[in-house]
Amino acid sequence: MEEISGRNSKAGFRCAQSFREIIRTGSTRRAARELGITQSAVSQHLKLFEEAVGERLFARDHRGLVPTTRAIELYNRVDRYFETLSHIEREITDSFSTKRNGLTIAAPHILSLRLIPKIILALDNLDPSLEFHFRAQRYDEIAQSMMTGEADIGISRLPLDERFFEWQIVAESKSVCVVHPDHRLAQKEIITLEDISNEPLIVLEREYTSNKLGLLSYGQRKIPLRPKIHSDTIGLDVSFVAHGIGIAIDNEFIARQYQMFGVKIVPFQPARRYEYVVFWRRGSDYLSRQSAILDTFVEVIKRERLLSNEAPDRICDLRAQSPPT
Repeated sequence: MEEISGRNSKAGFRCAQSFREIIRTGSTRRAARELGITQSAVSQHLKLFEEAVGERLFARDHRGLVPTTRAIELYNRVDRYFETLSHIEREITDSFSTKRNGLTIAAPHILSLRLIPKIILALDNLDPSLEFHFRAQRYDEIAQSMMTGEADIGISRLPLDERFFEWQIVAESKSVCVVHPDHRLAQKEIITLEDISNEPLIVLEREYTSNKLGLLSYGQRKIPLRPKIHSDTIGLDVSFVAHGIGIAIDNEFIARQYQMFGVKIVPFQPARRYEYVVFWRRGSDYLSRQSAILDTFVEVIKRERLLSNEAPDRICDLRAQSPPT
């Protein structure tokens, strides 16, 4: 991209913008209409962009312009950049406008099924004028949203950088194994590393975990592990387990959201320990003025954990305890 950016950074921006719009709309004509420029200008931008990349990014057939694999890879990056720029633009605009009484929450996707709605209901009872925004994200994205101010408060797990964040621990959690109720391991009181040897596993991509060691670090025990599906979304591994595709290693805090899927949750050894937190950006004026919001988060999460522990036996049962080690 140096050829574009070095010659004219504004032109480089426009070339990337035209490339993005061609992918989104499927033609230079529609891209031109969306951008409010001529079709010939879009075609010229694409030509410059392809020259900078060093290869053709589209093939032509009866469907029109068909992006190559390389084009899709570039689009994913460029699209993220433009989304970031759009957010910055909104932030600048909003900073000069009347501030709305809003709250943006960032948390793992799976928490939107049970926990987040209950938190929002409690907060709405506390202040009916609140307008809510929910960002369903991975752990790395949650931290990034807090850093950039895109979210006011989040739910994640340690470690977090205390230079940038403050937090309150709301749950300590241990590893569990998530299995289909008909799976051969479903009736065990404890599932061990040896039990899952050669079982098809549903795992979170390592770069998206807060613990960079990830599940595959168990492989140091010389037990063969066989990942079947790699996911980039926290908690949605349960949908694959529910269809009998494989098993997953998760933790109690996340697994408590799985009740509607009818899976079996069994303690796992060797167990990892996790600490889940409600956290916010260090020095946040918003949270210092709205301490009742933080109190409500903590109260709802702890109440949900108590109710789950007191619930009668069910398929998604987390009460079985591991023996002392």
